[in-house]
Amino acid sequence: NCSYFKHFTPGQSSEIFEVTTQKEYSISAAAIAIFSVGFAIIGTICVLFSFGKKRDYLLKPASMFYTFAG
Repeated sequence: NCSYFKHFTPGQSSEIFEVTTQKEYSISAAAIAIFSVGFAIIGTICVLFSFGKKRDYLLKPASMFYTFAG
């Protein structure tokens, strides 16, 4: 008699437990990570260009890109 284990008894209204991943969350997390890496790369390019010929005006956009990446 398996009346205690109601989830496993056939014939009755058995419940099926499914463990599914939510693809919407994983896709959006991957997109946010890709945008974050892109902002970090653009910030690094701005910093590298600012060191070349003393272009200090590129440091402010670089800091904004690093902030967006965070």
